[in-house]
This record gives sequence, C-alpha cells and structure tokens, in this order.
Amino acid sequence: MDVTKKAIGMLDSGVGGLTVAREVMKTTPAEKIIYFGDTLHLPYGPKPKKDVKKYVYKIIDYFKQRNVKTIILACNTATSMLLKEARQEIKMPMFGTIDGVAARVKSVSENNKVGIIGTKGTINSNAYQEALKKEVTEFEIHAKACPKFVELAEKGDFEGEKVEEIVREYLLPIKEKGIDTLVLGCTHYPYLMPVIKKVMGENVTLVNPAETMASRAKNIMAVRGMISGKHEEPINFNEHEFYVSDLNKVSMEFLNKGTEFLKLPHLDFEEHNIFNNKNEKISY
Repeated sequence: MDVTKKAIGMLDSGVGGLTVAREVMKTTPAEKIIYFGDTLHLPYGPKPKKDVKKYVYKIIDYFKQRNVKTIILACNTATSMLLKEARQEIKMPMFGTIDGVAARVKSVSENNKVGIIGTKGTINSNAYQEALKKEVTEFEIHAKACPKFVELAEKGDFEGEKVEEIVREYLLPIKEKGIDTLVLGCTHYPYLMPVIKKVMGENVTLVNPAETMASRAKNIMAVRGMISGKHEEPINFNEHEFYVSDLNKVSMEFLNKGTEFLKLPHLDFEEHNIFNNKNEKISY
C-alpha cells in the first residue's frame, strides 16, 4: 500500500489528546487519523512507568495491525516517559508532544523565566525541563503538577468559579515567580486555556505543545515522502476514526463542550477495548 494513503495513529490516555488531533487536522488536513483514547486506564499521570508502557505498547500493537504510517503520542505523560525508548524499539516514525517545544519557548520568552505544568508523571520525568535546558542553559524553570486539571477537562468543566479557584490554587505560586512563558504540558490543559490565561494575565505567553508538534510532524513527514498527495484538499471528517477503551468514562458534558471548543462538526466514539475486545459505540 502507498505509504501516503495510510492513516496516522494517535494515542492518549483519554479525550485530552483531541486537542492534538485538532492541530494535526489543521496542519495536515488531508491525513486520516485513527485516534485511541485509553479511558479505561485514565489517568496515566500518577501511574508508574511500567504500567504506562504496558498500556501504550498495547495500543501501538493495535496501530501496527491497522497498518498506520506513523504514530503520534498525543499524551505528555507517555511522551515524557516513553518517546525516546519507543523510537529506538519500534521501527516506525513516531512523534510526541515534546517535539519542538524548546525552540518555541526560546523564541517567545524574553526573561528566560518559564513555567511548566503537567501531570505528576510528566513533571517527575524532567523531560520538558531537560529539553528546555538543552536549548537555553540559563532558563529559570518552575515546574508544577496539576492533576485536577485532567479531571476537570474529562468532565467537561472548562470554566466557572470552581474551575478558576482550582486554577488559581495551582498557578498563582508560579505566576509569583515572574515567568513570562507557561508550557501547557498536558493535552487536557488547552480546554482550560481561557481560565488559565485569565489567571496568568496578558504578560504570560501560553505555549501549547500540540501546535509545535503538529508543525514538526508535518515537516518531517513531508521530507520522508509520507504526506498525502492531496494534502491541500481536506478529507471528509467522517473518515477519521475515534476509539476509547471505556465509553463509561466519556462524559456527555465533555462531548457537548469539547465538540464546540475544538470546532469539530461532531464526535463519534466507538468503544474498542483492545484489552478485552469489548466493542460498543456512542455518538454526539
């Protein structure tokens, strides 16, 4: 099969990775995406690496069966824990949300004081911190795990007093450090971007790794001759496939607000539990 006609496999611990899917759709609109959200094992952030690796590699095996041309780890926890070794072990082009972020931060930060927020697993891995230090050694980095943000996003709680209170609790200590750039090191966090921006203020630039990764993936795929020959003509949205491993953990509130937030025509999730082969379907 012509490699340009193959789909892109994209995985996340839940529905947060749809923020990455949206950026990839905008950047390479002719590419088909097969999205898999492992809601059965959500969240990945607090889990040990050995468990995350077991889940991620199972999904990668599924993508191999689907004969995808490349795999995107649309999950910061999986990226920070596994991207480097997965690239060495799996004979397939692979991209992660950390790709290109350091260069982006370097271009927008004026005082080299940078905040990084993410899951416990992402922050403890030091992947973003190390990437930034390689780009600019004098970066002053303030990293903080914000586990409640994932819960809010998955439930569709994108705004309101409760959300703002939680955001302030996590981010005001970082803001007080005088940072001028904040990396949203979790794919769920862009859903909360309006509130995060309100709390951090206009003087702090928010960096969404999904944007930098999508651009980098497009460039590398183009060089390798993997981009669809009709890359200027968007495919029909219905050609994309969206799967989760447990439909019970996908809230209708998220489907409602998430569809509107991502500016997608609709979201159709099919349950495909590759861990026990139970399949159902839900649409919004």
